[in-house]
Amino acid sequence: MHVVPYVMVSNDRLMKMAAAARAAIVDPVRITLVGSDPNPRFELFHAASSLCSQKVRTVLFEKGLSYRSNDMIILCAMGVDGVIPAEHYSPSYVRLRLIACRELNQDFVTRYSGRTSVETEGFDPCVVPLLIDYEAGRVIADSKRICCYLDAVSREPVQLLCDEAHARAEVMRQVDIVDRIPNGALLYGFHPDADRRPDILKSVMETVYDCKIIALEALAAANAGEPALVAAYRAKIVKESGGKQVCHDAEFQRAARKHVGNLLTELDHALAAESFPYPDDNSFSLGDVVWGVNFVRMAYLGLASMWDELPNVARYVDVLTKRPSLCKEAIQASIYSLPPSDYLDALTSIWAEVVE
Repeated sequence: MHVVPYVMVSNDRLMKMAAAARAAIVDPVRITLVGSDPNPRFELFHAASSLCSQKVRTVLFEKGLSYRSNDMIILCAMGVDGVIPAEHYSPSYVRLRLIACRELNQDFVTRYSGRTSVETEGFDPCVVPLLIDYEAGRVIADSKRICCYLDAVSREPVQLLCDEAHARAEVMRQVDIVDRIPNGALLYGFHPDADRRPDILKSVMETVYDCKIIALEALAAANAGEPALVAAYRAKIVKESGGKQVCHDAEFQRAARKHVGNLLTELDHALAAESFPYPDDNSFSLGDVVWGVNFVRMAYLGLASMWDELPNVARYVDVLTKRPSLCKEAIQASIYSLPPSDYLDALTSIWAEVVE
């Protein structure tokens, strides 16, 4: 990925574009201010259930930053008149993402891999999160880039990427590992041997790709006069069509699960060797943020057994899930925004203890 020098966008233009994107959010209750600043520097388009959004919100929590929160519905639904598009498919929101895409100088996604890393998979123009920095006149997409950006512009009260070169490199190595985990395959895929996802979630996932493709085709047709939008929707259709092809592919699903297992084994070794140390109040890092969010999602999906034989990872999970930021932005968000999962019972107890 080649990042080009960014072009500052005027506040007036950004505010108008953000207001248009906000208009796609059906329920205004999901548009709120977080923090004490009535005119915050940052505005975030995200979803409570989105794994990548949870990473960004955890960083914002750790930094104590105020922001305008736009919690979007990111699944299409069947209505009486056909498919209701997800809110982050709206043309106004996609136009904001296209600004961020130009800064990245990155091609659109061209396939489905189960991963969401922009660096390896290409730019998805129809996903969350997206951050607006009104002070800098910037629109930033991709959770990894947003988290790094926030740490660079706000170094207090916690610095998530330290200045010491070796330690910083190890943290970023872990961030890159997590960024390339096939989380999409774990959430949407039907594992042939041990699919432990909640039954309600599995039911939704049976038709999710069809609904997405129908909505995207309609949006591409409705915006035929705007080639950039059409190209964005077509790229998204290619990706979602690929997901549909492999969601019941036994070999693909087993390979994704095996890959994650190998990464956890490697993490266990890194923790044992202290090349990636356990966090404390003075050493909590961006690596801890992204692993912590991922562990909560894996637990929700019934995959906590993957670290049963990995004592260092098990201890690491225990430490991370007691962090207030992860309790709120990963555990609590998952409890309230995803279908109920019996596998979250242990984490729910931790969350209740931390918030008391």
